Amino acid sequence: MGQRLNIEIINNGQVLANAYYHWSAYTLSSLELVAKVLSAYNKISLDTSEAVGLAEFQEKAIWALQATGAGLPDDEREVAVSKYYTNLADCHGRDDGLIAITHKGIQQTRFWEEERATIYLDEERVDFDVWFKQSRWEYDEDCEDYGNPKFEALPVVEWNLGDIKFKDFALFKSFINEMYEEGKTVFKTEQYPLYAYGLIE
Repeated sequence: MGQRLNIEIINNGQVLANAYYHWSAYTLSSLELVAKVLSAYNKISLDTSEAVGLAEFQEKAIWALQATGAGLPDDEREVAVSKYYTNLADCHGRDDGLIAITHKGIQQTRFWEEERATIYLDEERVDFDVWFKQSRWEYDEDCEDYGNPKFEALPVVEWNLGDIKFKDFALFKSFINEMYEEGKTVFKTEQYPLYAYGLIE
């Protein structure tokens, strides 16, 4: 559990690109990767209106994912080159990240993923879903075996994990890192109070 990560970039319901990382689906490392993607994307000048073509969005999604060290494997690179995309980084394998832009490649990434972080460009939000999740009943059955506090005693987090605004992501990342440093690795949320969310370590 917690090895295979998919970071997906979507605009207006269209998956522009995603990237598969074979050993990165741990909460803290995934936060770092998403932060790199957002930072790179923020440095790219792009009109986010519908008048901008899909190809321009897709090319810049590739560039943003490349900021993590990911690259296009040969079959995906051929498609990118055929679309006249430029500044394509070398691909160093699945550990550093494999970027997909074709329907087939994107579906393969989804098939292998264990956890996913989705970046919605048009909504300027991140759905960060890199957690170990259990219902309160499952959690209470297991908590004694792992020495965790009872479900009722878990801290409640106000963040909406499916709607983290771009402008707030650095603050969210710092918040989760601080919780980890304080040993608070399991929590509840206001949106889903009947579930326990644990950091994947």
